[in-house]
Amino acid sequence: MSQAYFTLEDFQSATGIHAQTTLLADKFSELHRSLYRRMRDLTWNLYPLWDKSPVVPGRSASASGPIAGLSLPYLRSREQAILVERLMGRDGADAPLKLALDRHPLIELRLTEQHFAVELILSPSSWLDQRNLVGKLSVLRHRQTLRQLMTRMDGDNLIGFWSGAYLSDSHVELRQLLRGRFLEEWMSTFCDGQDWLRVGMWYAPDNPALETSAIVPELMRRIGVLYHLYSFITWTSNNNYQHFTPSSASERSRWSSVRQ
Repeated sequence: MSQAYFTLEDFQSATGIHAQTTLLADKFSELHRSLYRRMRDLTWNLYPLWDKSPVVPGRSASASGPIAGLSLPYLRSREQAILVERLMGRDGADAPLKLALDRHPLIELRLTEQHFAVELILSPSSWLDQRNLVGKLSVLRHRQTLRQLMTRMDGDNLIGFWSGAYLSDSHVELRQLLRGRFLEEWMSTFCDGQDWLRVGMWYAPDNPALETSAIVPELMRRIGVLYHLYSFITWTSNNNYQHFTPSSASERSRWSSVRQ
């Protein structure tokens, strides 16, 4: 008989963010080792946190304050992060010691009492990458690519502009967003440096996909799909569209009126 990798007791213990989560953090760390070996085999440009432990109790890139839960973020390398933060104006001698998680797009695994989530998160503090996204979407072929990327994703992914570690009523199912021109109209309202952008899966504690025998292939599949979107968004010297960013909201909204 299959067993859940995270038990109901694990979910309940996520309400504490200190000693109570030690065993849960160990489970997360073991899960990370299984996932990260596969990521390296696939040469994905995703890395765990740059400090000692990849698992973060009481913190999430989806929220500005502490959370009751744990997260496991994957993002650009430390060297790339230093470069990006310098481009964002952090040139002090101690800047490499103060890298900020929320200044970078990331794919986060997060467990709270209510859900296990696998999300791509782009916070307003990651404004260079947000500007890169808005600039990229000013080009027709990239708008078409965004739709193609989302069409390949499962329709039960949830997407929205909200913040916080918990599910908001303002979320939209991806299958709804892809109807007609809803995606184009919806993205035309996105404001870089102000709005959050997040897309991913939210699993209830009893979801069969979280069973021990299924969780690693399930998460690799979900992370893999999000990784294509992450690569589309994330600024690099070879993916540099921030200077294409329209200078006003009216200009930015023009791309929603161009028929594909």
